[in-house]
Amino acid sequence: MSEQSIKKVLITGANGFIGNSLMRFYQQNNQAVVGVDLVGNGTDIIEGDIAKPESIGNVLDDCDVIIHTAALVSNAMKDSDMWRVNVQATGNLINAAKKHKVRRFVQISSIVAYGNAAEGELDENHPVHADGGSYVLTKLASEHTVLAASANDDIEVVIVRPGDAYGPGSRPWIIAPLEAIAKNQFMLPAKGEGFFRPIYIDDLVKGIALAAQHPDAVGEIFNLSCEGYMTTKEYFAPHYQWLGKKGPMLVSTKVALRVAAIASKVANLMGNLNEASPATVVQLATKSWFSIKKAERILGWKPEMPFDEGMKRSKQWADDNGLLGK
Repeated sequence: MSEQSIKKVLITGANGFIGNSLMRFYQQNNQAVVGVDLVGNGTDIIEGDIAKPESIGNVLDDCDVIIHTAALVSNAMKDSDMWRVNVQATGNLINAAKKHKVRRFVQISSIVAYGNAAEGELDENHPVHADGGSYVLTKLASEHTVLAASANDDIEVVIVRPGDAYGPGSRPWIIAPLEAIAKNQFMLPAKGEGFFRPIYIDDLVKGIALAAQHPDAVGEIFNLSCEGYMTTKEYFAPHYQWLGKKGPMLVSTKVALRVAAIASKVANLMGNLNEASPATVVQLATKSWFSIKKAERILGWKPEMPFDEGMKRSKQWADDNGLLGK
């Protein structure tokens, strides 16, 4: 079936890594788009709180597709904050979308929905499992919230589970690791043999755009990841090279968990957040990867960016933004 035309797209979390990349993609393709975030820019991103969607009701009236990227992506924040933003605000937003006759709601979830204990290749029919802390739990709950809201067939929904999205501007997989490595505060559990499933941001954005438009995507869940996997040691080795350091530092998962627990306690005492938490350690020690055959079959999507080229672009961006200390 042919793709459906879109009048205007609303992107939540438009200042974030994925949200802002989607904004640029649609603008470059001459598609009407508006972003919403807690801080606006006076032009194409308006100030608004998705937890209070009535504040953006006039914008919802003009849009027929919402791509919901706004979320707290953290393994260190309070459970109550994670639930309020990732679950309750999502419920408020999709209910408002139905009220304002928005046609399609695309929920950006995560591959963490499968949990950290699963092993091998996982497709969209694999059971989900909330075994990775409040981030995993709230991403799962947000999926259920969206699916439940569509039960009466009064709004089209699509759920996208991105892999480990990297590229210029990626905080978890480019910025934060470089900052930690520069301070000699970065180590890999499972002696660097955990699985990493990198997906370059441009490839991810193209997949999300297809999910937002394709008629056969309605009611479906899609993994958007790389084909196969690499080890965490292989993924993070370039970060060390960029900084002129030896590494990565490889330790057992047991040691990494002990260090992360201590670091988290110290951070809590000082009123800081420690993203290198035990939940992050477990995530980096997982042994699973994700089938993308469904996205290929229904959406006609496959990742195109070679890893070496994606990292080359990421390095250039990091250098331009002073992250390499040169």
